[in-house]
Amino acid sequence: MSFRASVMHRFQQATGRRWTVAAFLALALCPVAVMAAEAAYDSGGAGEAQRLLDDAKRAAYHGRYTEAIQDDNRSLALLPYYGRAVEARANHYMDMGRYQDAENDLNRVIAMHPDDMTLAMMRVKLALRHADGTAALAALKTALKLPLLMAWHDPQERSTYEAGSATQYEVNGHMEAHAEEYASISEQLLHRDDESLAHMARMLKIEAEHPEYILADYCYDAAVAGLLESAELMCQQSIDDNAHDIGQYDSMGFVHLRMKQWDKAIADYNKALSSRPGMTLSLYGRGIARRARGDIAGGNADIAAATRAEPDIANIMTRLGAPTA
Repeated sequence: MSFRASVMHRFQQATGRRWTVAAFLALALCPVAVMAAEAAYDSGGAGEAQRLLDDAKRAAYHGRYTEAIQDDNRSLALLPYYGRAVEARANHYMDMGRYQDAENDLNRVIAMHPDDMTLAMMRVKLALRHADGTAALAALKTALKLPLLMAWHDPQERSTYEAGSATQYEVNGHMEAHAEEYASISEQLLHRDDESLAHMARMLKIEAEHPEYILADYCYDAAVAGLLESAELMCQQSIDDNAHDIGQYDSMGFVHLRMKQWDKAIADYNKALSSRPGMTLSLYGRGIARRARGDIAGGNADIAAATRAEPDIANIMTRLGAPTA
């Protein structure tokens, strides 16, 4: 039985009714009180290094990852022990599918700040990118034992940090939701659907107010891990809940691209590009789909435009699991 069918069957058994995705989510989304702990920090000492990280973030938002890495490197040239810059570069490497580079940076920043749940959770995500459910669950177990430390983001010399000396925060709702998301995906990879569904239900209860965001994250993370059926399910519900988030169409396009459902992928990418025409992943993905549908000229134009903005786009998409152009 597919994961989608398992979701519906489980709730049909419990109620004697036929369940749709919307009905399942309506049951799961009972009101809960979500406490969000926000960490304020003063990055004024970063100066130019922080400005470069802001530039890197904007570049990555549009899929210009090579440019983002260059800005991360410039930031680190100014402040070699700037933990935020090392973390940012690790995330950008992960987004590019350069997992060994991401792991190297993650190891570096964890050595600087060993007791931070945020960094430990990145290990979980790396394991999921390798579709390794066992490693992801082991890393998650370790991560959840750590405090969520935020003050280390300030630029500082390595010697000034002492484990536990920074302000500690309770795990906020979003971190809890991501923990349940990662656990759910991990259990799917291990073919333990009941456990996966239980984690999913808890994830949705935590994010009861705005479930579309955690569903969108679930969609993309599951898609990269190769769980395309559940990724499509989560992304569709995320779009149904908030059709104005363009990023969700990009994720759904990627799901349909990996499924080789070319017409659906093109339609998804058209919606994503209608508001953010420079998104390199969407442009390249649409190019692949258009070529597969026989529109060689249109596909080549999309691929050329994406490559001008991000020279490594072909390798990025291949590493993420997209079919070749």
